[in-house]
Amino acid sequence: MKSDSAIFSFIENFPIPASLKEADTGKYIINNLYNSRQFGVENPMDLVGLTIRDLKFCQPEWGARYAKMIEKLDFRAREKKTHMLDRHKFLDESGEAQLEEMVKFPVLGSRRNILGIVTYRNDITPTLSPDNLYRLYRDFYDAKNAIKRVLVYLEIDQCFVMLPTDAQFRVFLLKTERFANKEIAKFLGTSGRTVECHLDALRNKVVDGNLSRVLSLVKWNAPCACD
Repeated sequence: MKSDSAIFSFIENFPIPASLKEADTGKYIINNLYNSRQFGVENPMDLVGLTIRDLKFCQPEWGARYAKMIEKLDFRAREKKTHMLDRHKFLDESGEAQLEEMVKFPVLGSRRNILGIVTYRNDITPTLSPDNLYRLYRDFYDAKNAIKRVLVYLEIDQCFVMLPTDAQFRVFLLKTERFANKEIAKFLGTSGRTVECHLDALRNKVVDGNLSRVLSLVKWNAPCACD
C-alpha cells in the first residue's frame, strides 16, 4: 500500500483537500497541503499516523461531533466497498465556516479487500445564498460575531457604520436575494411594516445611508439545495 506511488501522487497533486487513511485504524497515510491547512497544520507530514480524533479544532465540542461523523462515513465506505458522498458543516483553523461536500472511496486490493480510504473535500460555501451563509455561521457563532464574519466574507464590512441586529441582517440578506418586502415578511413570520422598519434602520447603519448601493455590492453564485 505504502509503495503505491500512483495513489500518493494523486493525493499530493489533487487541486482540493485530499487524504488517504488506513482502512482499519483511520490513521492518515498521506495528506496534501490543502487538506492539512484546513486543520491548521502547515506540513502535511505532521498528520501522518494521526486519526481525525487526534486533530485540534477551534471549537472542541463541535470538533468531537465532526470527527464522529467522519468516522461513520469511513465505516460506511469500508463496509459497502463503494464511494460515499455527504455534506458537512466545517470550521477551519482560522474560524471560517464552510459547507463541504465530501467524497470517500475505498482502495480495493486484488481480492477486493480494503487497502485504504481516499477522501477529497470540496468547499461549496460560495454556492450558498447570503441568508444560508449567515445561517451556516450561526451554527458556530452568536449573532454579533456571525454578522461580523459574514460582512467580511461578503466584502461589505466597510459599508456599515454600525452593526445591524440579527433581525435587520436577515432582512438585509434576503433583500440581496431580490425578495420583495411581502415575501420577506412571510419568510420571517413577521409583518410588512416590521420589514420596512428594519430597512429604515439599515439605512441609518450604512455609509451615506445608501442601502441600495450596499445591496448591489453583494455577489453570490447560485442557490444551494441545502438547509
